[in-house]
Amino acid sequence: MTEKPTLEEYQDALLELLTSGLPQKVILESLATDPRFESYQDYVKNFDPDMVEVACELMEKWAKRKKDGTP
Repeated sequence: MTEKPTLEEYQDALLELLTSGLPQKVILESLATDPRFESYQDYVKNFDPDMVEVACELMEKWAKRKKDGTP
């Protein structure tokens, strides 16, 4: 039996994707299809693609990374 990921793990993955430099379409597809985050996929389906793009821009400009490279 596989453990369900925690909200923290989902948020970490989201931040990683938002800082990845990938196009917003790829980010949305990753979030919507990754089986690790099945319990969040209904939520992700409501994401506005334009807002994901803006979030990526904001992360690029304002996010600081920890010493280990994580957001």
